[in-house]
Amino acid sequence: MRLTNNQIFSRSMQDMSQTQKRLNTAHSQVTSQEKFRTSGDAPAEIAKSSYLNDEIKKNTQYQTNGLMLKSTLGLEESTLNNLHIAMERGRVLSVRALNGSVDSQDRYAISLEIDQVQKEVFSLVNSKNASGDFIFSGTASHLQAYVKDDQTGEYTYRGNEQDNDIQIATNVYIKGSDNGKRVFESAPARLTANSSNLTGNIMTVTTEVVDQGEYDNFHGKNYDHSNPANNTFKLNVIAPLLPGKSDTFEILDSTNSVLQSGNFTSEKGIRFNGVNITAQGASPGSVDISLEPPNNVNILNTLESLKTALTDTSLSNTEFRERMADAQIGIENAKNSVMSTMSTLGGRNNTITRVTESNESFKVINQEAMAILTEADLAAAMTDLTKEQNILEMSYKSFNKINNLSLFNSVS
Repeated sequence: MRLTNNQIFSRSMQDMSQTQKRLNTAHSQVTSQEKFRTSGDAPAEIAKSSYLNDEIKKNTQYQTNGLMLKSTLGLEESTLNNLHIAMERGRVLSVRALNGSVDSQDRYAISLEIDQVQKEVFSLVNSKNASGDFIFSGTASHLQAYVKDDQTGEYTYRGNEQDNDIQIATNVYIKGSDNGKRVFESAPARLTANSSNLTGNIMTVTTEVVDQGEYDNFHGKNYDHSNPANNTFKLNVIAPLLPGKSDTFEILDSTNSVLQSGNFTSEKGIRFNGVNITAQGASPGSVDISLEPPNNVNILNTLESLKTALTDTSLSNTEFRERMADAQIGIENAKNSVMSTMSTLGGRNNTITRVTESNESFKVINQEAMAILTEADLAAAMTDLTKEQNILEMSYKSFNKINNLSLFNSVS
C-alpha cells in the first residue's frame, strides 16, 4: 500500500498534537496538583469531591459555632456564679436580721446592704453578650430581661420562653442560652398558711409555720388545685359540757372530719402539721385556716420584700420572723434554680467538646477522601511530564526525518 506525503504529514501532526495535549495535562497536574482540569474529565469523581467539599465546609462552620457557643456559655456560667454569690450574701443578711441584738437602726443598715445586693442582681440578670444581646431574654434578646414597674414596685420578666438553639453537628443542636423565665421565674416561694373568717368570741388569730419541712409535706399531700374549698380547715372553740372545765378545740377538714382536738387556752399555740396557730378569745368561736396556693417568685421581688420588711417598724415579732423566713426560703430556692442551670451548662460544654472532636475527625477523613479523588500524585505527574516531553522531542526528530523522505532526495 502506497503512503502519500500528505498522509504521512497528517498522521505525524496528529500524533504530535496528541502528545502535546498529554504533555499539557501532565504539566497542569504538576503545577496545580489537581488530577482534573474540568468536570468533564471525570464527572463521577468531581461530583463526589463536590459533596465532600460541602461536608468539609459544614464541619468548618460547625466548629466555628461550637467555639462561639462555648464562649457564650462561659459568659452565662460566670454570670450565674456571680448571681449565686450575691444571693448567698442576701441570705446571710436575712439570718443576721433575726439576731436578738439587732435593733431598728441595725435593720435599716442591713436593708441598705440588701439594696446594693438587689442592684447587683438586677445588673446580672440583665447581662449582655459581646453582640449587645441580653443573654436571659430568650429569643427576644433585644429586650431587657427584667424591668421594674414603677406603679407596683415589682420586677417583671419581659423576655420570652424560647431558647436560641445553635447547630454544632448535622443533627445536634445545643441551647445557646437559658431564658430568664426558666432560670429565675421557676423558684418556688415559701409555702404558708393564713387565717380568715373569725366568728364568735375569737378576737385575733396568728399562724406561723414553725416546721417548714413538716408543713411542706402536709401541704403537698393535701393541697387541692381543682377545688380550693378543700384547702380550708376550720378551728372551732367549744364551750365545756361541765362547769369548771376548760374550753376545747377541734380542727375540721372540708368534709367536717375531725383532724385534731384538745384543750383550748387563749393565746396558747396549737401545733397543726408544722403550723403554730395562736388564737385570742374564748368559746364559742371559730376561724378558717387556709393553705396558701403554691407560687413562684423571682429573686428581685424576694429581695424587694426583704428590704421592705427590714424597714417596716409596724411588724410584730411573729410577722417579722415570717417575712425573714419567706426571704430565706425564696433566696434558697432561687439559688437552687441557678445551680441547676449551671449544672446543665457543664453538660452542654461536655457535649460541645465531644462533638467538636468528632467533627474534626470527620473533617480529616473527608479531606483525605477528597485528596484521593482530586489531588494529583506529584511523583507520578512528574514522571508523566518527563515521559511526554521525551516522546514529543522524539516525535519532532522523527517528523523531520520522515518529512524529508522523498524520491527527489535520492536523485543526484
